Amino acid sequence: MLRLGGHALVIGGSIAGLMTARVLSDFFDQVTVIERDDIEERPIIHKSIPQGNHFHGLLQGGHQILCSLFPGFAEDLRTLGAVRLRMDGDVAWYLPDGKAYNFTGSVREPYALGFEAHSASRGLFEFLIRRRTLALPNVRFETGIAVRELCCRHGRVHGVRCDGARSLEAELVVDAGGRGSRATKWLIAIGLRAPDETTIGVDIAYSTAYFQRPRSYAGESLVFIVGPPPDFVKRGYVCTVEDDRLLVSLIGRFVYPPTDDQGFFDFARSLHSPLICQIIQEAERLTPIAHHRVPISLQRHYEHLPGFPDGLLIIGDAVCCLNPVYGQGMSTAALQARALQQVLAEHGARHGLGKIGAAFFSKVAEINNGPWTLAANLDLAYPQTRGERPPGFRERARYMAALDRLQVDDIELQRLVMAVFHLARPLSALHEEPLRSRVLARMHS
Repeated sequence: MLRLGGHALVIGGSIAGLMTARVLSDFFDQVTVIERDDIEERPIIHKSIPQGNHFHGLLQGGHQILCSLFPGFAEDLRTLGAVRLRMDGDVAWYLPDGKAYNFTGSVREPYALGFEAHSASRGLFEFLIRRRTLALPNVRFETGIAVRELCCRHGRVHGVRCDGARSLEAELVVDAGGRGSRATKWLIAIGLRAPDETTIGVDIAYSTAYFQRPRSYAGESLVFIVGPPPDFVKRGYVCTVEDDRLLVSLIGRFVYPPTDDQGFFDFARSLHSPLICQIIQEAERLTPIAHHRVPISLQRHYEHLPGFPDGLLIIGDAVCCLNPVYGQGMSTAALQARALQQVLAEHGARHGLGKIGAAFFSKVAEINNGPWTLAANLDLAYPQTRGERPPGFRERARYMAALDRLQVDDIELQRLVMAVFHLARPLSALHEEPLRSRVLARMHS
């Protein structure tokens, strides 16, 4: 195996940071993950991850990568209690006009598409990834450490300074600090400008609680109560997770679900399906009602930033914060981790760590484009969403609507569309011939 250095340092011990450490362990003698929170050795949410209490999806693309990085990952998930899902039967969308098996409502009967996933709490996913990563002999995990600044010499990052005047040296530092990343401030402090940013004002909020699954519950393992934009700004999720619990989430776009018992129930009652009201009335609530608001989706374009220093990379939500309502975050981070693996192997074999940022951020920008565009197409369908509509936005919306009509009676096309939305195939697969000509003909018929 190619060795690129003696020590690599990862800032942030959450899911993106742990996957990054797993990849780096193949290329460095020692990998240290530093995490500012104190982490208990059980499935639990970091204090600094407010979104951790809410619904998290591991899409097919992310699942495949995790199974590659950690052989036996799916079996380990099930051993810990995760619920196995057939994406073509155990997952349903409860729409105003009835039940469907895709989010647009065009597929009304379940077909065997061959997609599987697992339903679990964010805490369980992270616990397993942490346990598998820290089982590697050359990975060390240190908690209660906050990074204050980068250490630089001659335009190259060679470590970090932490609170308490402690310094850590490394040939490569990877910031996986999530939405709270301070990388932009650190770069400005060493004389660079901030990267360009693209934002979309999604203005979405969650209120979520866990309930004991009532014996009377007969719904699918994962239920989305949704309606089409722009008329429906409220939605609800019901997700069966480990320990026979239901994660119940109320979500509002431009309106915020309350956290008091009566307000939570009233918001659920305002949905077009009575399912969540029935759960609230029949089941024991096991946790307080947690609330989290996400005002914007954000991309930082490090691929365009000139003079990016050697010895530093940035990954995960620190690069691209997606609207969490679509469950893309963990899987996008996994795709970025795989890109890091490829760049270290290919670029590293030819050039070592020199100029590795340009190679990595170019791949990351390409990866982020898929989930960002899929989410933006849906977010921008609401006129209240803040953000510039990109050129060709309406034409792309018409293309996707025609594609959706085509898939109704075409199982192979359904399989392809699901693969793209699960980040297992690139978005470009929906624009390849002969499919593109079929869609264009349908648009103009």
